Amino acid sequence: MTFPRSLKQSVALVTGWLTKQRASFVWRFTLLYTALLITLIAVAFFVLYQLSVGEISRSYQQQIQFITQQQRVFNQQMSPSEYLTQFTNQAEQLTNLILAYEDKNATYGRLTSLPNHIASCPAQTTFLVDNTNDLRLYSGCIESLSNGRLLVAFDDENLYFLQTQFLRAGVLALLLTLGLGILSGRYLSTQFLSRIKHINDTAKIIQSGDLGARVTVSDRQDEFDLLAGYINRMLNQLEDSFHAVSGVTDAIAHDLRTPLGRLRLRLESHLTTLPEHPINESQLQEMLEELDHILTTFSAMLELSRLEHKQAHSHFNLVDINQVAEDVIDLIQPLAQDKQQALSFIASRPCYLQGDKTLIFRAMFNALENACKYTPSGGVIELLTTTAGFIVKDNGPGIPDEFKDQVLQRLFRLESSRTSPGYGLGFPLIKAIAQFHHGKIELKDNHPGLQVHVTLNMSHPIENKKDAVCSKS
Repeated sequence: MTFPRSLKQSVALVTGWLTKQRASFVWRFTLLYTALLITLIAVAFFVLYQLSVGEISRSYQQQIQFITQQQRVFNQQMSPSEYLTQFTNQAEQLTNLILAYEDKNATYGRLTSLPNHIASCPAQTTFLVDNTNDLRLYSGCIESLSNGRLLVAFDDENLYFLQTQFLRAGVLALLLTLGLGILSGRYLSTQFLSRIKHINDTAKIIQSGDLGARVTVSDRQDEFDLLAGYINRMLNQLEDSFHAVSGVTDAIAHDLRTPLGRLRLRLESHLTTLPEHPINESQLQEMLEELDHILTTFSAMLELSRLEHKQAHSHFNLVDINQVAEDVIDLIQPLAQDKQQALSFIASRPCYLQGDKTLIFRAMFNALENACKYTPSGGVIELLTTTAGFIVKDNGPGIPDEFKDQVLQRLFRLESSRTSPGYGLGFPLIKAIAQFHHGKIELKDNHPGLQVHVTLNMSHPIENKKDAVCSKS
């Protein structure tokens, strides 16, 4: 059997459209929403049908069963004449039921004869009765008695009309529900899809290279707005990371170009003059120190990356923060004396922190070294230990508020010329060490100068809790 080409094309178009719609969230949501509505209305109509039409039908059936049993008992206990008398009286009194009795002589009741092909009780048969040129629909059954047959039936016309009206109302309600479900489901899903489409459009813009694009957040603060907020914050972090990587690349190229270029010139100069002027030990020592300084910078950057990604292999123990501070003061004191700076230390009461002693020492040393570097001669530098970390104060130039977040990024320096020694790794390393200890670093104004607050809040379990808290002096 072959199909016309146009029919095949139509089937292919319909199949393709259905496949495309099935893959759409709007289509699936609309179908599911409409199906749930139709199921709910169908269940509600079924319950109402059973409580109304079904209850009436069951009531009629119970009446037929009761009268059938009653007439069987009367037929067994009464004589034929007595039974006919009571039957005639009951047939006239019952207006909602039809009673007819047929024996060998005649038919009694509200029918002139019993219809053929009527089922025996308790099964029921629907049949037509002509009452004064009015065809009526009845449902009933025939019960065989000792002297004849008994017909018990009820008028099924009203019940049939009620069933028909109920079914019509049910079909109409389902059709209305279907239309309402499709329209409302389409509207709701379209609203959802528009929000998702906006997110997809923003992602396409970012993919094209515009890192400044963001998802619009409405005032409703619903789930989509929360998602948009998370996406925007993630994009901000990615953009900051991208700019940080770009800035790091530029800073490395700028800062290391000079020492590497200077080292190359020295080597080239010594190579050209090597026969007349051999390289002496002091010259080799200077070049070695230059190279060590460059390698130290790269090592610091690698260590900073490991700390930021929680990959450093450290052993956490109880650390006496005051003892670490005293060691740092002893090491940094000559540098402060060279610049005639007043360096003081205020210790907290005896206190132990859970952490890595080497990393804490390095963070404290970097903070003090940075203070000595930027505080002018004759300045004042103060180190204070706390129950959760340490504070370094100086009366130097300080850091403007708009740069306090940027100086915590690696290789960022306030000097655009980048002529002073250093590579901008001091504060980022302190930040990484603090975060590695589940703490933080805060930069505050000292009016004048800068305050560096480093908090080391360890959440690691401690076996000896008595040693983990600060003792009272």
